[in-house]
Amino acid sequence: MIVRQTTKALLAESLKELAQFKPVDKITVKELAKNCGLTAPTFYNNFRDKYELMAWIYNQKVEESLENFGRGDSFEDVICKWMEIILEDKNFYLNLLKNAVGQNSFRYATNDHAINLIAERIKTRHDLRELPPNIFFCLKFFMRGVSELVNDWALSNCVCSPREMAKFFIEAMPAPLKPLL
Repeated sequence: MIVRQTTKALLAESLKELAQFKPVDKITVKELAKNCGLTAPTFYNNFRDKYELMAWIYNQKVEESLENFGRGDSFEDVICKWMEIILEDKNFYLNLLKNAVGQNSFRYATNDHAINLIAERIKTRHDLRELPPNIFFCLKFFMRGVSELVNDWALSNCVCSPREMAKFFIEAMPAPLKPLL
């Protein structure tokens, strides 16, 4: 049976294809859309800019990696899965990390998404309406560090395994987060 792809999935495939030959910061929205038989207005009906598309690609996989968190998967397992996502398509993600920088960059968009997802998971798992400010601060502080160190890990040719890195992150987790994650 033929499965119809969503417009977002088509645009994601187009970006991944073009990124094989070109730095992502040099790829235009018009080029992205044309490559998959769409128009620039169609692109903008789905994404604000190409950086949002870049983040969407990774964030879809991050959301999948959280499906079993707390039901068999530890937070260490989740972090390990995030790093394995990068390894599965290493050249694409290295292109994003090297060539999509700035305030709206891949790094910030994916990290903010992960922080929000984890905050929601903590609230659900511990029956909280809101995260106390000190917990949200610890979560944001920790996740910013995880994000930057995963980026360094990927850009330095993944000098240790995802599992080893995940263990380091768990050891460095702020004490107020440990019972929640």
